[in-house]
Amino acid sequence: MSDHRPIALWAVPRSISTAFERYFVERGDFEVLHEPFGQSYYFSEDRRSDRYPEDEAQPENNYDAVFEDVMKPRTRRVFFKDMAYHAKGIVDRDGDEVLSRFVNTFIVRDPKYVITSLAKMWPDFTLEEAGYEDMYDFFRIATEAGQEAVVVDAMSFTEDPSGVMESYCEKIGVPFEEGSLSWEAKKVREWESWDGWHEQAEESTGIKPATRKDPDLSGELFDVYEKCLPAYYKLAASAIPARTL
Repeated sequence: MSDHRPIALWAVPRSISTAFERYFVERGDFEVLHEPFGQSYYFSEDRRSDRYPEDEAQPENNYDAVFEDVMKPRTRRVFFKDMAYHAKGIVDRDGDEVLSRFVNTFIVRDPKYVITSLAKMWPDFTLEEAGYEDMYDFFRIATEAGQEAVVVDAMSFTEDPSGVMESYCEKIGVPFEEGSLSWEAKKVREWESWDGWHEQAEESTGIKPATRKDPDLSGELFDVYEKCLPAYYKLAASAIPARTL
């Protein structure tokens, strides 16, 4: 029997996850949801952050309502990208049950790049918003329940987008479409709710190798970096390798 569960790509911020998601937007055979549980974490009556105090809480963004929307029957299969910390408000409550409803996959990036980029957007970001610990918790729950670990390392993906995406598609049981790895620069409707975060992905025409130049990590950023490393190493150990080109 075919697996029609929504495919979840659990990410950390600034991990090239939006470019990865863009592949599924371009395919056309998936309904792509962009960070649906982010609306719950920041903009619902259940919100777990006070980052946007000027925005009134919206009941349609509550965790149960968003989960019901993600799971409702559709003509196309669902693919969604989100941060694990966004969704832990419902996973903490019903962990095994919630995650068993998804095909759980993960994308990680060396935290030194994530943290320096995130600090430019949110100088006051929290350790939770860095995203590693909660993503590893989701990985642990899913694998302990018997799901195969499907992990993408962002840097390997940019170095070999075709090879990594082909392996990813094989692991999740969907056909690989080479042509969807390139696209026209344009606004993407699915990203409108997070204005300011995705200009580079919208202006791109495909996947380009990411820089490996070490950023400056000093003071508090270095402390956060060290706290993120254990979860990163555990996740990266299971990552799909780039082909030897």
